[in-house]
Amino acid sequence: MLKKLSRRNAFRQMQDYMVYLLTLILSVTLMYSFHLLVFSEEVKAVLGSWSMMPFIIIFISIVIVLILGRLVSYITEFIFRKRSREFGTYMMLGIENREIAEMFARESRMIGVAAWIAGLVGGTYFYQILKAMVMRLLLRPFHMGLDVSWEAFCLTGVYLFCIFGLSGKKIKKKVMAVSIRELLSMDAENEKAPVQNKKRKRILFLLSISALFLGCVLLAALLFSEVGNDAGGAVALLGLVMIVLSVFGFFMGFPAVLEQRLDRVKWKYRGRNLVLGRIFSGKIRNLSLTLASVSILFLLVFLAVSLGLFFNRRVDSRVEETAFDFAAGSLYGQEDLIPFKEYVQSKLPEAVTGEYQIYTSGERDFGRYFSTENMGKFMGFSHMDAMDNDCYMKMSVYEQLRDMLGMEKVHLDQDSYYMHCSGFAKEKLERYAKSRNLEVNGKEDEILSFGGAFTGAFFQQEFFGNGSYYLLIVPDRAVEHMQVIEELYVGVTPKELSMEDYEGLLSVERGDRTYLTGKPEIRETGASVVMSFSFPLFYLAFIFLAAAATIMTVQILSDLEQERRQFAILGECGMDQSEQRRILRRYFAVYYFLPVLPAALGGAAVYMAITGSINWDAYQGMTLIGFGEGMGILGMTAGVFFSIYLIYCLSAYLSFKKAVL
Repeated sequence: MLKKLSRRNAFRQMQDYMVYLLTLILSVTLMYSFHLLVFSEEVKAVLGSWSMMPFIIIFISIVIVLILGRLVSYITEFIFRKRSREFGTYMMLGIENREIAEMFARESRMIGVAAWIAGLVGGTYFYQILKAMVMRLLLRPFHMGLDVSWEAFCLTGVYLFCIFGLSGKKIKKKVMAVSIRELLSMDAENEKAPVQNKKRKRILFLLSISALFLGCVLLAALLFSEVGNDAGGAVALLGLVMIVLSVFGFFMGFPAVLEQRLDRVKWKYRGRNLVLGRIFSGKIRNLSLTLASVSILFLLVFLAVSLGLFFNRRVDSRVEETAFDFAAGSLYGQEDLIPFKEYVQSKLPEAVTGEYQIYTSGERDFGRYFSTENMGKFMGFSHMDAMDNDCYMKMSVYEQLRDMLGMEKVHLDQDSYYMHCSGFAKEKLERYAKSRNLEVNGKEDEILSFGGAFTGAFFQQEFFGNGSYYLLIVPDRAVEHMQVIEELYVGVTPKELSMEDYEGLLSVERGDRTYLTGKPEIRETGASVVMSFSFPLFYLAFIFLAAAATIMTVQILSDLEQERRQFAILGECGMDQSEQRRILRRYFAVYYFLPVLPAALGGAAVYMAITGSINWDAYQGMTLIGFGEGMGILGMTAGVFFSIYLIYCLSAYLSFKKAVL
């Protein structure tokens, strides 16, 4: 009989807490699909044994097990409290605690099994999407097929066993110790706030606002002031701690502040403040810790998504900065590049190619200025030693390369010199160049004045190429007595070069002093960064967001009977349905978006502190990036966040309105 009752109750829970079940299904779907990616032989063959992605995904999955375990434990205890009178009735009928505990644990396991089966089906199909993304990133052909992995299947099963096993053990222990009296009164129990005194709560609220402001200021100090590495770490840690503490303080004190506002007659009777304030304060008064925890999860979501987008954008930027689809270089022109020319003419006849030299005077006036002290505390270099000297290019070659890359035509004065540099360095290098004239071949009577600086993708951020972040453009006659530092052969193809074509170039025999790079290689290297960091961060962000949104939704739908009575009273007092719907919309807006506000502010501050000052190139060099790009990524983060969060909010609103109005 109890088994039959368990099945009935399990199906009823699936209907009553559909959002919870769907969150579990989506979580298992993601978990299983990423496990399939980790154990896929096809993906392993492409990535190679050096990829960190499998280890990172396994680590992220363990973190997710802990988060989902806490979610399942929280929802299970919540359901137990709501059904405590039912269990108390069972106990009065003579059913023992052990049997009740086993029955409730069986219901939880049924929900877990349902989520596992549905997640395995969904994960099998979602894996195809992930694999297609991976193959596209790596410029490899994608073949759809039914992939089965016993390792992924078993690992997902072990994780779910840990999630539901630990939760079931905890609730079983609680049920075994509970009495009938406790069960009959348990559904009326509320979360106990750590701070009870209203005056202290209001003071705590003001302190939390100050802590949030101070935390943001400390993190901003990392962007706009000179802070050493040791002090910078301490400042960053202190800023992060202040933001986290401010979130908890905000939700501990906010109910008291709202109640204080309701005591003010003028504010209370303005518009719908009285009704909305009473409904909302009654809901959140005993949810301080829950809302604070949800807000912290939202902060982590903002960080994970924004950092994932940041890494993805950095990969795209580096591919763009490479400029040429392929480039072969010989240091000091010591080795011949004819084998590459012959291969390209034979295999890639449609490619537009160019051959030229980079020169050096042996001096490093601009290189000396382009240093950590002048360009910013985060600057560093890792290019070949020869590139530390000032690099020069003929004007005729520069015009040819700009035309090859489809850049805007420029007029170059033969009595001036110019500079092509990375955008972040233009302002300071241009200021320095205006005070520097160049002598042509050491002749004091022939001086070149600075004519201007250009920016744009120009192959300046690799270990060889057109200078290290900057290049001086001079008349052809000015390089007659300079040393050739590099001989380069570059090409641009009508469509993106495939990895197969690039591997053909790699097969060309070359000496130790000859280098080869290209967009396919850069993209493949960057794809490993995306898969090792961006994919797991998005994976983690979705689980955090789904868990937090599920808690919010279950809480707001938990007291529908009480809410129905409140809105019925409003109707009896003369409030029409349209007015009640307006109040309901405002209630949901405040309830769902209140935890987002401190999380968004804190997450934006932490993100900008991490990425607003620095950008890592492929060879550990660091370059400053623009504030605008960081804000753009934050905007995309908000779009991703709300596109998912609003689904939970809308589904809860429709269910609530149907049940209450």
